[in-house]
Amino acid sequence: MRYINTRLNKLIFAIGCLLSIVIFYCSFIYAKNHVDNIDIDVAIHDNGSATITQRWTGTFDEGTEIYIPIEDKSLIIKNFKVWKSNREYLSADGWDVDWSFDGKKWRSGINYTDKGVELCFGISEYGNNIYTFTYDVDPLVKSYRDADGFNFQFVNSNMSIFPSDVNLRIKLDDDKKLTTDNARIWGFGYEGMTAFSEDGYAVAFSTNPLFNRDYMNVTLEIFKGMLNPNVSVSENFEDTVLKRALEGSSYKEVIEAEDSEATKEVIEAEDSEATAFAKVILGIFGLVFLSGIAKIVSKIKRRMSLKRFYKETNYFRDTPNGGSILMTNSLYKDFDIWKNKETNVIGAIIMKMINDGNLKPLKEKSYGFLGREKESTSLKVGKVPKDPLLRELYDIIIQAAGPDNILQENELKKYAKLNYDELVNYLDSLDTKGHNELHREDCYNKIFGTKLKDLTDKGKSELSEVYGLRKFLDEFTLINERSITEGVIWEDLMVYATLFGIAKKVLSELKKIYPDRLLEIEKMSNTYYVSDIYFRSLYYYTLSARRAANVARAASMAAQGLGGASSIGGGGGFSGGGSGGGTR
Repeated sequence: MRYINTRLNKLIFAIGCLLSIVIFYCSFIYAKNHVDNIDIDVAIHDNGSATITQRWTGTFDEGTEIYIPIEDKSLIIKNFKVWKSNREYLSADGWDVDWSFDGKKWRSGINYTDKGVELCFGISEYGNNIYTFTYDVDPLVKSYRDADGFNFQFVNSNMSIFPSDVNLRIKLDDDKKLTTDNARIWGFGYEGMTAFSEDGYAVAFSTNPLFNRDYMNVTLEIFKGMLNPNVSVSENFEDTVLKRALEGSSYKEVIEAEDSEATKEVIEAEDSEATAFAKVILGIFGLVFLSGIAKIVSKIKRRMSLKRFYKETNYFRDTPNGGSILMTNSLYKDFDIWKNKETNVIGAIIMKMINDGNLKPLKEKSYGFLGREKESTSLKVGKVPKDPLLRELYDIIIQAAGPDNILQENELKKYAKLNYDELVNYLDSLDTKGHNELHREDCYNKIFGTKLKDLTDKGKSELSEVYGLRKFLDEFTLINERSITEGVIWEDLMVYATLFGIAKKVLSELKKIYPDRLLEIEKMSNTYYVSDIYFRSLYYYTLSARRAANVARAASMAAQGLGGASSIGGGGGFSGGGSGGGTR
């Protein structure tokens, strides 16, 4: 009996030790910082340099700083700036990783290493945070003999924290749009997709969380004539950059299989087509050349005409187009003179509903493993909007929110996966509805147009309200008559600042002009950030769900760079990025 009790005590002791180790280990793992989303916007300039903006959303409860290694000494990294919510960090001349938490608080800087640089900034406050930081990279795009392009690492491998979702958008300056007619894109190192969006962006995004050795490398090939990079390479992009990136990737297997099948067909067809091709090539070349010249001249004339119209437009300090957000959205996009600024019509609609009490932002607390507290922002459904435009999105939100009428980001993601057709149709319908409203108001001289002459006098009047409001929002700090701006209902105008993509700028200027109204401005800032979070969620989750539903078909397209599934492996020979990063 004594022997049995001794063995039982030893067994209980062993089990207790094992449970203690498991609990300690799980607590250790859970205590690490976590990033829910990384949103990356890349603006490529004509000379091949680029401005990269990253937005990190997550929980940060350990360490003193966030850092991103860029292990490439051939790149010039400059103009590094950081914001948390609306507060801009102080840029330090140097950076010491051994500074204390308080020493790094609200400060950012560049740490120079043997391999390159580290972009660093203080965590500043523990808890749920949103950090936004920008920096310039020169060069991102290089000129090769056959094309311009890059293979760049936007998310490093072996980071201390990995994002659940990564969304990357790449655009060009001016009115140039990236499409399958002028570019190719490949994604490496993550489970996800690549695509060309309807508004002219090259897009890459994850469909599963990144872990350990995962990374996001993107190779983008841009056809000649789109850019004028400062840095030239006397090699072919396809034979060097692309070939190396494809090594070890799933793309290469697809390409080799298709090439084997296609080779036989090509050989059989070449002889019969050669003679006919020679006869028509000169004629086609002449037509294409003349057509291209005519398009360029027409484009320049259109832009000059719109700029003159904008210059002559007076300030407009009220809600434009009778309050029709869709009319404003269509006019702003079709008669754009701001180098293809993206319209955030979904964010504007959400902000309008929050202002009207149809939606209410909520700070929610939840408890996870070991009772750890986590805070998130949700949207509670309020009164039903009367405007049919608002009602349509309101009904979608009700369906996504479920019985409790409180929408969380994970619920929106789940809804998008199951109902992506409905959401795609909704997003695609907004432009059509805006054009239909313009037709009903007799704003067009013909069915549709993007030139000033295509608008009736009524249409030009409506456009002048859009231009006038944009001009007022851009220049209101220069107006000497302070009473004019004080009479404006800024909550209403912030809806349009959001649509125009200049809400951050307007909020920053308001703080300078009205330091005595910071509480009111901060409330507007919070409304904007909530609307921006749910706009991005709806946009990316819908796009992700639509692409994920066509993965099989996308494999061939992706291998050709036309968009589709990314490759888990490959992506070698990249610039930028490196190994490590996260928090420390």
